[in-house]
Parts: sequence; structure tokens; C-alpha cells
Amino acid sequence: MLNKSIAYQLSVYISLAVIGVFITFIGIFFLFNQTLIKESVTNKAMTQSSEVTGSVRRHVVTTSEVAGNIADQVIFYGQQDHIDLFIKSLVEKYSFLNAIFIDIDSTVTDLQYWSYLSYKEGDSVTIVRGDKSYEECIKGQVYFKDLKMQPNGGWSEPYLCERSNSVVVAYCAPIIINSTTNQEIRVGEVICELSLDELNKDVNSLKIGEEGFAFLLSKEGVYITHPRQDWVLNKSIYELSNKVYKGDVSTTSDSILVNAKPGTLIAYPELLNYEKALVYYTPVQQNGWILVSVVPYRELFEPLYMPVLQMLFFSVLGILIIYLTVTYIINRQIKPLSDVTQQLKRFSNLTGPYKDIPENEVIQVAESLNYMKSWYEKYLQTQSDEKKKREQRQEDMRQASEIQHSFIKTVYPAFPDRTDIDLFSTYKPARGVSGDLFDYFFIDDDHLVLTMGDVSGKGVPAAFFMSVAQTTIKTNALEPKANTIVKNVNNELCTSNQHQFFVTLFLGVLNLKTGNLEYCNAAHTPGYILKGNGELVGLDQSHGLPLGLYPDKSYGSANIKMEKNETLILFTDGVTEMLNENDQQYGILRFEENIKSLAGQKPQEMVERLEKSFKIFRGNALQSDDITMLIFSYNKA
Repeated sequence: MLNKSIAYQLSVYISLAVIGVFITFIGIFFLFNQTLIKESVTNKAMTQSSEVTGSVRRHVVTTSEVAGNIADQVIFYGQQDHIDLFIKSLVEKYSFLNAIFIDIDSTVTDLQYWSYLSYKEGDSVTIVRGDKSYEECIKGQVYFKDLKMQPNGGWSEPYLCERSNSVVVAYCAPIIINSTTNQEIRVGEVICELSLDELNKDVNSLKIGEEGFAFLLSKEGVYITHPRQDWVLNKSIYELSNKVYKGDVSTTSDSILVNAKPGTLIAYPELLNYEKALVYYTPVQQNGWILVSVVPYRELFEPLYMPVLQMLFFSVLGILIIYLTVTYIINRQIKPLSDVTQQLKRFSNLTGPYKDIPENEVIQVAESLNYMKSWYEKYLQTQSDEKKKREQRQEDMRQASEIQHSFIKTVYPAFPDRTDIDLFSTYKPARGVSGDLFDYFFIDDDHLVLTMGDVSGKGVPAAFFMSVAQTTIKTNALEPKANTIVKNVNNELCTSNQHQFFVTLFLGVLNLKTGNLEYCNAAHTPGYILKGNGELVGLDQSHGLPLGLYPDKSYGSANIKMEKNETLILFTDGVTEMLNENDQQYGILRFEENIKSLAGQKPQEMVERLEKSFKIFRGNALQSDDITMLIFSYNKA
């Protein structure tokens, strides 16, 4: 080879290089397209699976939230004898809820019943209640016993509900109350049954390729859904034969169930007659279920074989053409090249070592540097834009706080032209914005409305709902009837409450001529009347549920006559539930004793001295909840 002419050597070397390039390109093309097809199938499985996992997550999250909400409110509804109405409305509202069970310890007093069962029966919802445990209403349900043993509640394994003849799964939420020593005590459980019928339809409808299929596994590996119905709840992936995984079934099954991460593997499913298949699995984070998609390998790569054969044919033809062309060009061009080489050698010998002219790599480096410079400039611009956006969000929050504070009355004395009444308030949000509300305004010359409320939740959404509620109260205060105003406000809030906020509210209407205070308390913290001699009278009657949840509810009211020099104290639970550095609550008793010691003081001085007491109690602890107080003094004889 070395004795051959340079034209021959170049022709051979270039032809070999071209052949190598073509072979490499074909191999890369095959591997790249193989990877693309795998990714495409995986992405398709992910996309189709996301609809099912999304449905699973929606049903699972909603079921756990419903169970938790019932557990938080069941004692209150039980004392009002509204549990049956409450859970019946939830079973009717959510089509995927199969049943709701409530079991409360008999140690909880003031309840008419301690056990409830609400379940679908055809197109209607049945309610069962009594003094015995609901487990006696459903024979031999061992899953519920296991759930009740879990300290924080959780999910059961799927099982067949004989009552509705459908596959269901149960979620348990413990019922917790605070004892007189402020200890949390578990006094019962709420268990919601989630029907999996809709999920079965969604999973069985998945179709990947011509023969692909999908199924759903429990966290223990039991089939929840499968094209073969006799496998559902009767078979586990740990029971598959070694043919399916070509290895240790237990280890492979553990990798699917334990890792709790999406992934792929190669399997030989029995349903495909042990044909090689690509398996994609993804977990449902909320309860550990696994959604599995299967597609045969031959369906993946059949479309790739024909393009590869075509490329091989055209590659061979291209190599032949290139070889002939290169040989011709080299034979024509080699003489001038040789002449130039000789001239370079002579020039190199005369002037010293020959310096190579820079190759294209230099241009590539220059272009890369230019690219990096452009990229860095874009990076700096992106950082600057993010900083501006962050500052804008902070400014928006500040403006939201200022807008909310514009709704809060801060000018005192509130009624400078009147000597028969006096009031003062304090309003301290835990964050920039608050869900607490208070207000005072005249309906006419003789009737003054006083309100104090607390919106569920925190942050900006609660603050906006507070503003809506405050405006709604004013627009509905058309006549001096406290319960009528509250009923109208509740109906109006229910029509525009898409996010299920609710507000507890104390609303009083004071007749300034007679001193008669008619008040309606919609599940808010009770207020107090402080008499001139230091005696404290609690306005502890409750007249209905919080506002914004159930329309067309009726509300009661109560009346109390205020005498001269008597003071009305209204507040939110942020006062009594305030925590110090040792996580101790300020508490009702401490608050009442401090109020009694302030008998005879003006509202402003009472507020200032109470705030000083709060500050001393809290110490260096951060304020954890909004604090709002309104103190009103009646001075007319």
C-alpha cells in the first residue's frame, strides 16, 4: 500500500472512510430510531396513563379530603344532630363514593347517636344510625378492623363490596378531639368507600398498539383491573411464572412495587403467549397503586426494518458512486497538489519550520465562544427578568394588604358626635392579609349593627372572601333583624362560593333607644357582656352553621338588654388560641379574667391593655393566627 501512488492511497482511504461513515450512520440510525420508538411508546403510555392516574388521584384525594373534613366536623354536626344530613349530601354529591361509615366512642357525650352508615342503594342513598358500631351493619369486614388499628388512618387494600357487587377501597380518617388538658384524643373513625368501577372502565379502555393492554395493581401487587376478569382481586404479580420475567419473579415484582417510581422493563406476558413485550409502569403517589401498560416488541420495531433495508441499498450505491468520483477527482487534482507541496517544502526550508494554517476547528471554537457569550447574555437577562417578577409579586402582595386594610375601619373615635356609645378595635393579621372581619354601621338612626367573623383558610383567597362577605353583610342589612340579615347573607354567599370557603359570624343589632341587643351567632366564638360591677355574661348561644356552605338554612337569634356602662366584647379565636414560646394557649379563662379586671375602662384603654397582655404572654413566639377584637361601650341611661 505504501508503494502505491498517492492517488490510489487517497482513493482507498477515502472510500474506506466513507464506508465506515455509512455503516456508523446506519447503526446510529437504527439505534436512535429504536430509542425513539421506545420513547414514543413510553410517552404514549405516559400520556394515556396520566388520564387514568389523574382520575385515580382526583378520586383518591377527594375521598381522603372528604373523610378528613367529616372527621374534623363530625362532633359539631353530631351535637347539632345534622350528621345524617351531612354525610347523605356528600354521598349524593360524589358519584364515586360507595359508602361513608362513622363510629364515635360512647365516651363522647351530647350525641344522640354514635354510629352512622350512609350508602348508595340503586338511585337512592340510605342512612343507618344507632348506638352500635357500624361494623355490625356489614358482616365480617376485616379491612375496617385493620384500618382502625392505623394511628393516623390510611388506605385499605381493594376488596369486593357484596352490598353493591363492586370493587372498592376504603380510606380511614381518625376523629380527634382536645381533652380538658389540651391533649389530642382519638374518639372514633370516619371511613369512606371509594368505588373503582369508573377506574376499571378507564383502565380497560387504554389501547396501546394493536395488542397492547393496561392494568392496575394494588400496593401489594394484587390485580385491581385486568383484561382477564378472573384475575381481579384473585391473583398477584408475585404469582406469575418465571417465563414472564425470565428471572426471579419476586425481585422483579419488588422493583415495580417498592421503588415507587415510573420505569420500564422487558417481560413475556402470558396474555401475549409469552411473547417479548415492553412494560411501562407508573405509581399513583397518594395510595401506592401501580398503573402498568404492556405493548409487544414486534409492534415496536416492524416499522423500522424496511427503512433500514432501503438505507443499506442506497448506501452501497452511494459508496460506489463516491469511490468512482473521488478516484476521478484525485487523478485530475493530484498533480497541482504535488506541485504545491513541493513549493511549501522549499519555502519551509528557506524560512524555517513550516507553520500550519489554522484548521476549521478554530472557526468552530470561535463560533462556540460567540454562542456561549450569547447564551450568557440571555442568562443574565433571564435572571434580571426573574428578579423583576419576584419584586412584582411582592409588590402585588403589599398592594393586596393595603387594599384589604382600606376596608378596615381605623379612624377613632368612631362616633365623635355621640356620647351614648363608644367603641374601639384592633386588627392584626398573622400574614400580610387576613381572613378576619369586623364592622359596625347604622341601619337607621336607632339601630347599630356590630359584626365579627372569621373566614376558613389563610392568605389571599381567604382575604378576598372576607371582603366579599363584609360587602354582602352591608348590602343585606336592610332591616333590624339579626337572623334575617344572616340568612340572606348565607344564601348570597352560597351562590358565589365555588371554592367551599365558609365564614363564622357573630352579628348583633343594637337598639340605641332601648338598649336591646338582638344577636345571631353562626358558629362563631361567643362574645361577652361586661357589666359595670365586673360581672361577665357570655353570649354563648349558637344559632346555626357557618355561612357559605348550605343555602336556604334558617337561623335563630337571642336578645339581651344592655344597661348603662355595660360593654360588649367581640373577638376571633386567634385571641384565645394564641401560643407562647412553650406552645401554651392564651385560653378562655385567662382572657375572661383580664376582661373582668378592665371593668369601668373605656374601649380604647381596654384594647390597649389587652394587647399588652397578649404581647407579654406571647414573648418571642411568632403570631400564628389573625387577632381581631371589637369592644363596644353603651353609655345611655
